[in-house]
Amino acid sequence: MKQNIIISIFSIFTFISYAQELKVTSNKNPAIVGEQILIQYTLNENGTNFISPNFNNLQVLSGPNPSSQSSYTIINGKSESTVKNTFSFYLRANKPGTYNIGPASISVNGKVIKSDSYQLKIVKSNPNKKNSNQLSKNLYLKVDVSKRNIVVGEQILVVYKLFTRVDLQNTEVVSLPELNGFWKKELETSSRFKREIIDGVPFNVATIKKSVLTAQKSGELLIDAVELKCSIRTQNNNRSRDPFANFFGGGFNLKEEYINSNPVKIKVSDLPQAPENFTGAVGDMNITSEVNKTKVQANDALSYTIKIIGTGNIELIKAIKPNFPDDFEIYDPKITEKIFEGGRKRSIKTFEYLIIPRFKGEYKIPSLNFTFYNNKKKKYEIKQSSTHNIIVEENTNIEESSNISLNQQIVKSNRKDINYIYTKVNLKRKNIKFINFGLFTILFFIPILIFFISRKLINHQKKSKSSKNYKANKIALSRLKSAQKCIDNKNYDLFYEEIEKSLWGYFADKFNVNISKLSKETISQYFKQLNIDQTTEREFISLIDVCEFARYSPEKDKNSQMDDILNKSKNIIIKVETELK
Repeated sequence: MKQNIIISIFSIFTFISYAQELKVTSNKNPAIVGEQILIQYTLNENGTNFISPNFNNLQVLSGPNPSSQSSYTIINGKSESTVKNTFSFYLRANKPGTYNIGPASISVNGKVIKSDSYQLKIVKSNPNKKNSNQLSKNLYLKVDVSKRNIVVGEQILVVYKLFTRVDLQNTEVVSLPELNGFWKKELETSSRFKREIIDGVPFNVATIKKSVLTAQKSGELLIDAVELKCSIRTQNNNRSRDPFANFFGGGFNLKEEYINSNPVKIKVSDLPQAPENFTGAVGDMNITSEVNKTKVQANDALSYTIKIIGTGNIELIKAIKPNFPDDFEIYDPKITEKIFEGGRKRSIKTFEYLIIPRFKGEYKIPSLNFTFYNNKKKKYEIKQSSTHNIIVEENTNIEESSNISLNQQIVKSNRKDINYIYTKVNLKRKNIKFINFGLFTILFFIPILIFFISRKLINHQKKSKSSKNYKANKIALSRLKSAQKCIDNKNYDLFYEEIEKSLWGYFADKFNVNISKLSKETISQYFKQLNIDQTTEREFISLIDVCEFARYSPEKDKNSQMDDILNKSKNIIIKVETELK
């Protein structure tokens, strides 16, 4: 028993001492002259007043860059929380030698804890191989940041590009930036290499990472470095006597190299004094609103849609709730988001409310005031949506309106589905006579006659359907001709409106869909039912989105896309027609 107590006490002190240890690590030791080196100090505890070490002639590129991670777990009913604080430095040595890095220190619960000293060895590159400085000119990682001085809530675009002139076989991301203080959204990238001329020198260039970052706090924030491991194919100077060795790849070696991007500092300023109704939107935006019906019967549903359109942190805007009349029953909005990438990132965020007016009368949905900070004009702006008047009529279907339940399906009963049960059976014997030959002949030929008539009706319906399809195609192309006239007259807004109407009209006529039921979900539903390719479906919906967004875009953006949009619209109609045959 006594021995167990001693072991327990020893374990507790061991755990405490481990938790309060300031540990130092490096990603490279030894390192080569000119390389970027990451030194990190880690503490599994919350501390204050971190004091950096003496780096003794090492060039400090960046640091300290504090970051924190915490986790909370429950095991067998017992909760346990852990925390990890890290202070990162990026260094470079310009001369070979052994560098002694002094201890760093931090205060934990009033007690000063010091790390161990750290010895870093720096060596020259191997003269028999390609010089590292020469390699860095032919293989490097570059980070492009759209802006370095921003305000809280403002977005920046960060693009990491790989430049190479060597025979690169493979790349692997070793470490990604932690991006503390930023909200991050990753954008799609193509890993294909493209040829670019840099200062008269040809390079193969690939975008390996693209992110939109939104600053969440003020101060000096750091975009950490990205590190890549690259496999390079080099020629083997020691030629084999075997004549087949070089033919089967024996004349080459694979060499691994690590490359880093430089860390980037972003200066984030606080926003000016904000109005009361400001919710954090930063960028250049607009707001619109629309209803799908202005006249409905009581207990019939209608939809009210709000759209936030433009550039900025639209993704972070929370649901906007208008001041609906008290007699309206409101459901939580359906929220959708579309991102368009061109020279800049643009977005549409949609809030669609399902509304059910309960009583007869005339109602008004008032306009909305949307406040945002325009980071280009450096001032707050207010945009206003439309006001909508709704006329609610008395529901003429009394039975249906009285039985409506929002949480259950509406069930109608006509009380005629069950007849009385007869308890007595009266059967009479009938005299059976053989059918005469004439009647037999008539009965024999009637099914054949019905068969030929039905075939004729089916063929007639097919011809009717074919005629309707031809009509839909003709109407769509006719509207596209109107769009061509808009290009000639430089009528940007009407052009995109004509394209959008043409696509919606074509879909409605082609698939016999009521105008009141038109939606992007309906397009997806019908395209899937008829086995139209998903790529075609996405292209069709994407064109509608582009037209919808373009009506709120600057004129220079519209003008450059009009010919391309017109050609894509013609092609997508032909594509749908082809896949339906």
